[in-house]
Formats: sequence, C-alpha cells, structure tokens
Amino acid sequence: MDRMEMERLVRAYFEAVAAGDEAGLVAIFTPDLRWRVPRGAIEPYSGLHESREKIVGMMLGAVGQAFVPGTQRTDVRLVLFGDDVACAETVMTAEAPDGRRYENDYTFFFEFRDGRIAEIREHVDTRQAALFFA
Repeated sequence: MDRMEMERLVRAYFEAVAAGDEAGLVAIFTPDLRWRVPRGAIEPYSGLHESREKIVGMMLGAVGQAFVPGTQRTDVRLVLFGDDVACAETVMTAEAPDGRRYENDYTFFFEFRDGRIAEIREHVDTRQAALFFA
C-alpha cells in the first residue's frame, strides 16, 4: 500500500470517530480488525479487542457517552510510514457534558492489509484519562 493511501485511511479513521460515523469506520476496517489498548486504560477498553463490529461499537459508544457530540477533535502532529504500517502522534480534545475540557496525547500504530486498517495499537496517557473519567 502506498503512503498516500495509508495517510488517507489514517485521517479517515480520526474523522469517522469524531463524527460518530459507523459506516465510515466499517468501510476502512478489515472484518478481523484488532484493537490494542494499554492495560492501564479504564475498563472495558483495556486489552486486546477483536472483530470490526465489536470494536466499532466500543469506539463510538465511548465517544458518544463521554463527550458532547461534535466537540471531539484529533489533531495529527506527525505521521510516520513503513511497509503497510503508519504511526500517528496526535492530541485529542473534547468537551464533557459537564463542561470540562478533555485533552490528552495519543500515539496510534496502524497496520494495513488489503487496502484497509487491520490493526490499531493505541497508546495514551492512561493516568490522564483515568483522572478525567473518574
């Protein structure tokens, strides 16, 4: 897969999550998608998750419950590319229903197969997230 297509998929991922676009996520993920989240993350998100339908539901449920719709934004600071792999350094901001502002640094590793995202490894400041969501 060439660099431009990988970058398009990475950006489409962030846009679809922020928009709550289920069809958009399904379109860019392989059916056997894997999502790895740090073990220190809050339940039920920590650990390895498998299957596109399960993961899409978890991702959109987390965003929809935690943040005011339309307030989530992921700014991509840097994207590095390898053979069918991309790494994106980002900062995510959003507004909680109680008015608090969430801001946290994330790094994502994406693996691609057959023109889609096959695996996401998410790295986040789990302490910062836990303090916000506690």
